[in-house]
Amino acid sequence: SLGKDPKLHVFVKPNNGITKAPRDIQLCCRHELHVVIPDNEEDVGDSTICSLDQVLAGDAIETIIQSTCVPDGIRVEVPARQILELTESHQGHNGISSTRVAVFLVVYCGEGFPVTRSMADTWRENTEAEVGKYIPLRENRRGRTVSKPFPYPALHPEIKYHTTGKKQ
Repeated sequence: SLGKDPKLHVFVKPNNGITKAPRDIQLCCRHELHVVIPDNEEDVGDSTICSLDQVLAGDAIETIIQSTCVPDGIRVEVPARQILELTESHQGHNGISSTRVAVFLVVYCGEGFPVTRSMADTWRENTEAEVGKYIPLRENRRGRTVSKPFPYPALHPEIKYHTTGKKQ
């Protein structure tokens, strides 16, 4: 029974064609971006774009990805990062090398349309190519597939790294 006063609901897109989904229902995909920290700051690409400190804070990484690697309607977050000291021994050489690596958690959120794994994987490829222009990436961590899509609220309980200090 529809009751005495039935109502007809019509759903349309706004005039500008842009609809933003609330964060609690957005689908997201994530991946890690491993950046090799150079021994001296001169090794960071074009320093007019970003300083090493900005890269390590995650702000420059987020800006580069948001502005060049994803379409409108996708929000990029870099909610966590961790700096690792890697020690590698080389076979045949009696040498041990030490490298510092910054690991960023990159998240693609479907603000304007749903995110699929294949779309997010394309954005990951674009991200690795673009960020690689400015600072070297850890080669053995390139090309790893992004996560399956998950709801945005599930992201924050699973973050295991130190946050960048940027609050949303």
